[in-house]
Amino acid sequence: MPMFNFTIAPSAVAQVHDALSCLARFDENISLEASAQELRISSLNSSRTAYASFIFNATNFFDKYHFSTSSRSSGREPPKTWACKLQNRALLSIFKKRQVDNKEKENSVERCDFELQAGADETECRLVIRLYCRFSVIKTYRLTYESAEVLHATFDKQGSPHTWTVSARTLRDVVEYFGPKTEHVDWSLHDDKVTFTSYTDKIQVGREIIRQPTHTSVTLNHQDFDECKIEQDLHISIPVKDFRSIVAHADTMKANVKTAYSRGHRPAQITYGSGGLTAEFTLMTKGTSSTVADSSRAATPAQGLSVRPTSRSTASSLAPSALRTTQSDVVAAAEANGNGLVPTPSHDVGQPAKPKLLNAPSASTSAPPASVNPDSLFFPAAEDNDQQWDPQNFDDEPDMVTWDNTGARSFDPSAISARRSRAAEDGRALFGSALEDRRSGPFEIAPTQRLSQIKGIFD
Repeated sequence: MPMFNFTIAPSAVAQVHDALSCLARFDENISLEASAQELRISSLNSSRTAYASFIFNATNFFDKYHFSTSSRSSGREPPKTWACKLQNRALLSIFKKRQVDNKEKENSVERCDFELQAGADETECRLVIRLYCRFSVIKTYRLTYESAEVLHATFDKQGSPHTWTVSARTLRDVVEYFGPKTEHVDWSLHDDKVTFTSYTDKIQVGREIIRQPTHTSVTLNHQDFDECKIEQDLHISIPVKDFRSIVAHADTMKANVKTAYSRGHRPAQITYGSGGLTAEFTLMTKGTSSTVADSSRAATPAQGLSVRPTSRSTASSLAPSALRTTQSDVVAAAEANGNGLVPTPSHDVGQPAKPKLLNAPSASTSAPPASVNPDSLFFPAAEDNDQQWDPQNFDDEPDMVTWDNTGARSFDPSAISARRSRAAEDGRALFGSALEDRRSGPFEIAPTQRLSQIKGIFD
């Protein structure tokens, strides 16, 4: 069984408390790993996207440190490390900061001893922590633990060429501008300036906006960094709550923060340390080569598309070949109307047509389907679509400018007059004088009720 014990000074007790407070933001459980060279306290979040660890050097951090293993039963080589898992709040209640804030109090700590009781003669395996306070007051805590294999996050330092180093105080000033409800922080280099952007993506379901997007950007000059080797316009983002926790703890140590990464969707590592204490954070990242605003807009429905099902179609949705009007199409349209009138071009015949700008929303409003009888007072149930009569919504459908080339082709005047005369003769033969009456006077609607059926108020 291993033998493990150490002793730390009051200043080190405060540093252990700060490290435990930072680990509590990642997970409620922590892991202890002891070896002859160092003590590691680590935590891995439930989604396994963030790994935080604090390494305490056996020579520089502790006043006394001893770790040894023995193998009396078998000839196998004893393990070089010992590991366990326990709840973080158990240690936080012991290393609470009020015990080292005021040295005038009776409970101010003068020394802290840690011992592992796991010998063969021990009935129970415990972690024993003793706090030696003023006036010969000794507080003893016995904690239960669970032996477990600790998981470590792997990080390729050789394959991470992008690095930047800056003081924790500078990052603390940057984090103060971030909004309280933002979710991610993004940084990138552009024109020798590093921009930190705290943002929240927009969430929209149909027309209802559940969460509005929020962006807060802070720019630092290239001279503010001790080291800055970043690819131009390479965006890397991590959760902002993890970034806040790291910056808050680094500021208590007055250390320089170094970040190394390769590209988006690959792990990034943030490290800093001083006085025999080293902090390492390995976080999964997101990254794009475009700006944060473009990525947030790509996650929302396109504003140019209408979410309302309609039968309207804009001129921009038609193919260029469908927008060309030929002479045969004009004649066919005249014969279909039955009046023999051919729409005349808006320009002089034989001259090239000039392009004319059209407003797409006004041109996109369509009439009822051709299959509906115009003399009927009711519409068929299968073709009833009330939404096609809705007014134009200019907010959902922005104005679009297109070209009107319906009169772009020239027409032969003789061919047009011949077609018009033949269509007029066919119309007289079919409808008689009704066609002439319709041309001479306004269009009249046939009565739908007899005069004898009309009754007034006093009838």
